[in-house]
Amino acid sequence: MFQKEWEVLIVDDEPDMVTVTRLALKNVKVYGVPLKLHFCASKAEALELLNTKGEYAPVLAVALIDVVMETDTAGLDLCKSIREERRNQLTQLFIRTGQPGTAPEREVVDRYDINGYFTKAEATDDKLYSMIKSGVRQYYWSIFTLRIFTTMGNVSSLLGSRAAISALLQNGLNQAFHDRSGKVVASYTNMNFSYIFGDEVVANAGWSEQTALSTRDRLDQLEGLPLSPSGKYVINENNQLLIRVSPGKGNSYAYIVATVAFQVPDFVPTVLGAALTSQAAIWYASA
Repeated sequence: MFQKEWEVLIVDDEPDMVTVTRLALKNVKVYGVPLKLHFCASKAEALELLNTKGEYAPVLAVALIDVVMETDTAGLDLCKSIREERRNQLTQLFIRTGQPGTAPEREVVDRYDINGYFTKAEATDDKLYSMIKSGVRQYYWSIFTLRIFTTMGNVSSLLGSRAAISALLQNGLNQAFHDRSGKVVASYTNMNFSYIFGDEVVANAGWSEQTALSTRDRLDQLEGLPLSPSGKYVINENNQLLIRVSPGKGNSYAYIVATVAFQVPDFVPTVLGAALTSQAAIWYASA
């Protein structure tokens, strides 16, 4: 919800294809967030990039990879390295080849864990646009839901301790809003996120607890859209988001209140609402 840009890797040794790709993807945005393109001319160069930027691989949304570069199978070997050696199942891998006879589509799809295949003759601007955009969307869905359900599982394991649940949620926000050195990520300085159970701010980042509560009250007055079975969500013109759910009979409402960085896709409130219902129920069942 706080991405400043989507990381996209292009691996191709043909300058003309690099130029075409750069122009086709210029100014492309997904959910209102621009792409950050990285270009490598070989498998070796791409591996060097991944090796020297350890923080880069987990957030790589899409990789568009040529097959024949320094060897006839360099691109396929790179895909295998990303999936098997680096255990990266989230990045969307697309093969683009100028020599389909060297790497037949069905053989490649059956043997390698890739997300798409097309020839360079098919690489129109529209094809590149739709492939990259759909790839980023799928990447975001995958990584977002994985993180949410991992947090849900961790919260479930802390049943009985509100302090531990609060610490876990706060630690998750701290990691999202800070880099590895502990500094606030510059692109997030206008972003905010709070978990509020009843009138208690359980975890908070980016603004004061008082501001979180007042923003909650203001957004909660708006009608919003329904969330099943008994919740709602609101997104206003300032990209402020409220999610409200009922965690069970006799318990106060639980809320997520945030200022987000981009256009919120429809699945985000649904997934967050389901997770929040579970987390708040565990919180209220704890002491």
